[in-house]
Amino acid sequence: MASQDEFARRQRVLSEFGDFVLDHDDLDDILDEACRLIALALDADLAKVIEIDRGSDTGLVRAGVGWRADIVGRERVSLSDRSSEAFAIERTEPVITNDIMHEERFTFPSFLLDHGVVALVNVPILLPGRIPYGILQVDARIPRAFDQEDVEFLKTYAMVLGPVIDRLKTAAALKETDERLRLIMENARAYVMVVSDADDRITDWIAGSEKILGWSPAEAIGKTTDMIFTNEDRSEGIPARELSGARERGTAPNVRWHQRQDGTPVFLDGQTIALKDRAGRLRGYLKIGQDVTDRVRAETALRESEERFRQFGEASRDILWMRDAETLQWQYLTPAFETVYGLSRDEALSGDNFRAWLDLIVPEDRDRAIEAIEQVRAGSHVVFDYRIRRPLDGAIRWLRNTDFPIADASGKVSVIGGVGHDLTELREAEQRLQVLLEGIPQLVWRAVGAGEWTWSSPQWTAYTGLSSGESAGLGWLEAFHPDDRDAVRRAWEGAHRTGGLDVEARICHAENRDYRWFQTRASPVRDAGGTIVEWLGTSTDIDDIRDLQERQRILVAELQHRTRNLMGVVRSMADKTARASADLPDFRARFRDRLESLSRVQSLLSRLNEHDRVSFDELVGAELAALDGTADRVSLEGPGGVRLRSSTVQTLAMALHELATNAVKYGALGQPQGRLRIRWSLEPNGPGDRPWLHIDWRERGVVMPPAGSAPAGGGQGRELIERALPYQLKARTSFELGADGVHCTIGLPVSATRNAKETEHG
Repeated sequence: MASQDEFARRQRVLSEFGDFVLDHDDLDDILDEACRLIALALDADLAKVIEIDRGSDTGLVRAGVGWRADIVGRERVSLSDRSSEAFAIERTEPVITNDIMHEERFTFPSFLLDHGVVALVNVPILLPGRIPYGILQVDARIPRAFDQEDVEFLKTYAMVLGPVIDRLKTAAALKETDERLRLIMENARAYVMVVSDADDRITDWIAGSEKILGWSPAEAIGKTTDMIFTNEDRSEGIPARELSGARERGTAPNVRWHQRQDGTPVFLDGQTIALKDRAGRLRGYLKIGQDVTDRVRAETALRESEERFRQFGEASRDILWMRDAETLQWQYLTPAFETVYGLSRDEALSGDNFRAWLDLIVPEDRDRAIEAIEQVRAGSHVVFDYRIRRPLDGAIRWLRNTDFPIADASGKVSVIGGVGHDLTELREAEQRLQVLLEGIPQLVWRAVGAGEWTWSSPQWTAYTGLSSGESAGLGWLEAFHPDDRDAVRRAWEGAHRTGGLDVEARICHAENRDYRWFQTRASPVRDAGGTIVEWLGTSTDIDDIRDLQERQRILVAELQHRTRNLMGVVRSMADKTARASADLPDFRARFRDRLESLSRVQSLLSRLNEHDRVSFDELVGAELAALDGTADRVSLEGPGGVRLRSSTVQTLAMALHELATNAVKYGALGQPQGRLRIRWSLEPNGPGDRPWLHIDWRERGVVMPPAGSAPAGGGQGRELIERALPYQLKARTSFELGADGVHCTIGLPVSATRNAKETEHG
């Protein structure tokens, strides 16, 4: 049983809570304070209010004291069958659990155990009408023996809390309703809302009344509503008849022109409503109307436009018509129909006129016409040509239809509009032109708009494999290389501005699937007024020309490169020959000899294109061929077709020339008993992981000068081999004067490719 002090503390808590409620109107603040005070009253450090959420069958910890920051306003508890909260709510009975670890009736949320709760007591919170709101619960982290007195105190506290919650929720709902009404009034700026009493004296001037009509509330209140009617309507008694109609029938339409304060007209679409109490007594009127002035003026302009369109259609030489999109029956035809078709409009519009129209079309064109109509029904704009046979004289006429969909307010195509142009004379001229176009070698085509093809020649179909139908519209783009399509489209986009189309792009050959370069050009065809009516274009094969131009560019670059290299070689050769010559005749002989060797190399290089290379066997063969009468003393051993890099040919040739010259003058090719063996081999993966050519030049049977005498020849040649080749060609070389002749080795990188010729020389 509670002591006197505890009883006094609880009474004080109730009193403090009552004072707090009187000074506050925020529900969350009140619930938090309630939890703080109830924990104080029961000498506990944890308390909470759980609010029922029927939608999720859970309870939200709406308020509390003593809990972690992530619990209040976020944590939810299950209202399952084994929940103490659900038990208290469903049975509207309190729950006492003095030892939750041994409680077998209920399961408890994990956050209670995390906070060390060992005992609890709760009571349901009921709103007026015994409507469950939630649970008021006190939790203890030390053993407690909650008793009936604790329950009775909590029930008293909950009985006070329930009406407070209900009042605040009702006030919040009313405040929200008032706010919505305020927002409606503030945002209904396109509406006039005027409230008047039973004598039609204005009492409220709200919403967009001032903005639309011009009078302020102070200027309008107290006056009668006939102030906003036009002078004509007032003179005819319209305001009084409108009020009378509202009194008799409850509402009266008010769709007419009114006037603003400044006298300008405004069209209101609305009604006048009689305001009556439950006894049926008239208390006043509500006049509400939307400002639709712009719409009414637009409709008036549309009617005037339709009349101008009718007059235009009556005078036009083209046929204008409208069809019902569902039945496809003609609804309207202009007089030009009679001139072209030779039928009266009455005849054409009678009966099943769609079927009658199809019967006039030549059989070969009917499917095209039906397909076009179906495309328009689906929402597309379609241009198509077809022929009709006039029923009176049997004459064939060519027509070009431009058909388009007309949608209703819902977006559904309800009407098909169309313009028909008689192009019989134009087609006859086109047929003559077509015969001409189909006889030229270029790929020829015609287009409208921004590159939408209407016709393509047989040459186009034969080359690309695309029929004229497949190429129509933008279908022709399929023949162009994917990487070039954007460039072609951009060229078309600028064609109207520049007055022509000129673009180079690749087109696929249907048979071998190769892409070749074409120059595609188009010129505009203009009418008498200068308007572009179509484009006439050609695509000309320029692939071979482009290839020749590219080859020429490469060859010119190669020629320039080789010329620069050659001039450098000649300059170096002249300097070195001059230093090694005894006099001018000696220089002239030496220099001429070396120029001839260089000429032979250039002769080899000049026969090559940019992809070819000089092979080593060709180079050494050319050099030895210049040494008449020595072939029987020379043996060649090595693979054929070892391709030399162009940058190495001249320097290597000069080295071979120096070796051969010395051999003729002083060595194996200048003495009867002398012999020369030249061996070479290819190392596929040499230094630097590149193919290397290894050359072995060995002379035998040569009578060498006595020891100690000056060596005969080899000065410039040896310098070239031992110094120039390593420096210029990254070669590895050796040069020795043996007992019976010269032994020279040369190793250098060569081209990674091989010629087809792979024979051995021996």
